[in-house]
Amino acid sequence: MPAIDFSLKNKVALVTGGSKGIGRAIALAFARAGASVVVAARDPESLEDAKQEIDQCGQGCLAIPADLSSDDQVRRLHDTIITELGGIDILVNNAGMAHIVELSKITHEQFNAVLEINTWAALYLSQLCYPDMKKKGQGVILNIASNGGIKPDIFAGAYSASKAALIILTKQMACEWGNDGIRCAAICPGLVRTELAADLVAFREEHGFQNLVNRAGEPEEIAAMALLLAGPAGGYCQGGVYLIDGGSTVNAAVNL
Repeated sequence: MPAIDFSLKNKVALVTGGSKGIGRAIALAFARAGASVVVAARDPESLEDAKQEIDQCGQGCLAIPADLSSDDQVRRLHDTIITELGGIDILVNNAGMAHIVELSKITHEQFNAVLEINTWAALYLSQLCYPDMKKKGQGVILNIASNGGIKPDIFAGAYSASKAALIILTKQMACEWGNDGIRCAAICPGLVRTELAADLVAFREEHGFQNLVNRAGEPEEIAAMALLLAGPAGGYCQGGVYLIDGGSTVNAAVNL
């Protein structure tokens, strides 16, 4: 029996929202697996910090500031990578945002802003990557969704709607692009210990977690799934939706 292959050697991987949290953990895991990694985010300072850490893995890292709410900047991001590295083999659509507002009060502007980043930017960047991936007959697109796209999250209706849309878009990409050799998958984390979720993690540590493992997830646990799906070891994975949420999605059924 052949060894399980997690190598990403000679692959170029773009991770949006790659300067912090889950995105940074994925970028580091990919670099350690041999990929040339590109990280994109809005904050140049945090990007440079991420680049320095990823550079230590020995593969080199390209850090590109980009605001993914701008189509022009998304296109510029893609074109820069094509010019500098010749292509994108693995795309991780991880950048995201949320407005924690109840549905009765959320504004049109707030709702659209969430969908612009979480859903449209992911689709548009995937569209830009598609022709080159099709030409090569291979590619991987990983969309970082959320268990909030499967079950409601209190006061996060726009976020949940955007992630639900991203999940079905992942399946649609697999249906339309799978015959071109492009594998697509959605990863749905639950509560993960990141800078953005620090307050909620602290609250849950004091009042109890709504999952079956009684703790928050770690960014590296999400990165492990991304590494599996991105490389040869995940070659039979196509169009799937992968929950990594400590059982919080099934917890309601357990507590019936």
